[in-house]
Formats: sequence, structure tokens, C-alpha cells
Amino acid sequence: MTEWKRQEGEETIFRTCAWSPPGCHPVGCGLQVHVKDGKVTKVEGDPEHPITKGSLCTRCLALPEYIYHPDRITHPLKRAKEDRGKDKWERCTWDEATDLIAQNAREITEKYGAEAICVFGGTGREGNNWYPQWANLVFGTPNSVYAQAGWSCYGPRMTNTAFMIGGGYPEIDYAQKFEDRY
Repeated sequence: MTEWKRQEGEETIFRTCAWSPPGCHPVGCGLQVHVKDGKVTKVEGDPEHPITKGSLCTRCLALPEYIYHPDRITHPLKRAKEDRGKDKWERCTWDEATDLIAQNAREITEKYGAEAICVFGGTGREGNNWYPQWANLVFGTPNSVYAQAGWSCYGPRMTNTAFMIGGGYPEIDYAQKFEDRY
């Protein structure tokens, strides 16, 4: 087995996994990430990964492009309410961003009640499904929405594995790389 980190000339190559929504499952794709002078220069599939066996989708292959894209948001941004719809964002700290969210949630709850807040879930490919509980425990609202078709298969799997193993969700159907499962 290849080491998780090796040196080849001026590059350090890291073996790791990536999970990129939509479409990937929590097992992740096996990657070999080439780094030179602290910058990702190339991404390849890891032939030793037991599931993806060196195959990669375009999202993984494009990793350097979106890491270093000039429009990538890498820090919290805020804008004044009167500037909604305008491109007048300014950088703020993580503490300021979370404080603003908490302040606005308290304001909405006090003015309209907790039921005025609705929490939306993602695509159903997250490693667990706690946002309905967080909606209730953090915001006091019963309103949580998963507005995609995945509940027909994902919801029952999530529920069953939570009951069987106590929480979280291991991806139990990722078999596309096994010949007997094509």
C-alpha cells in the first residue's frame, strides 16, 4: 500500500478522499493531490482506493480550478438590509456572522413566533440527517423541509440506520464500481 504522503521531486503527493455534492456518497472518491509550494497543482484518481479504483468525476478533476477561482467565497460576507439585491457585500468575521444570524433569528422569533422560521435541508447526501432536530432545538421551530425527491429512498434508509446503529448514516448502496452490481 502506498503511503498517505510522499515526495516526488518538488511535489508532495497526498492520498485522500473527496466528497463533492451533488452525486457523491459519503465514501468519497480516492484522490492523489499534488502540491507544490503550498498550492494544489494536479488531482489524480487513487488506484488503491477500494471503491473508485482510480476513477474520478469532473468535479474532482476540476478541484484546482475551483480552489483558486477568483470569485470563490472564502470568508463570511454581509450587507445592509437596505442594499438587498445590490452587490454591496463587505467582509466580516465568523463571530460577527454567527452573531448576526442569532440576532436576526431572535428578532423573527420574538416578533412572529418560532413557526416563522423554516430550516431547509440539502440534497440528502450529507453524512447524517440532524437538521430537523437542530431546527427544533436551536430555533424552536417544527418547520424543516427537505424539498427534493430523495425522501422516497433516502429518508427510509436514514431512519432505519439511525434506529439500527444509533445515528449518522453510512452509505449502504455505493456499489457502482463492483462488476456484479453494474
